[in-house]
Amino acid sequence: MATNRFLSPEWMTAAEKVLRAGITPQTTGSTDLSIAMTVESCPDGQTKTLMVETAHGSLKTFRLVSAGEVKTEFALSGDYRTYERVFKGQLDPINAVMNGELHFSGNMFKAMGLVKSLQPFFTIIARIPTEF
Repeated sequence: MATNRFLSPEWMTAAEKVLRAGITPQTTGSTDLSIAMTVESCPDGQTKTLMVETAHGSLKTFRLVSAGEVKTEFALSGDYRTYERVFKGQLDPINAVMNGELHFSGNMFKAMGLVKSLQPFFTIIARIPTEF
């Protein structure tokens, strides 16, 4: 698999293909989930928002959206370099929230119950060759 720049159209296509194969009802506990991950201070100076949705545990949506374009149940936001560490598997996203490196919005109690369902997403993404 080729190495693509994080959040580029090529990376999005490659990541979606791998996620569609790996995000299944078995790996996510058949969970319905919607989360927007806003990446601030990207190398191109932009802020980008990645939307991920599952329906009955299968990947439904994986795309870049304009901030505020969609309403999701949960949202994470943080610096590009923090997301780099998360997507490389070097930083647990829950620890990043607890340490204030990522900012969370949504029902925290409900989100804690969904951690096991969301973990396969980060594990799969960490395996994709990515240029940061």
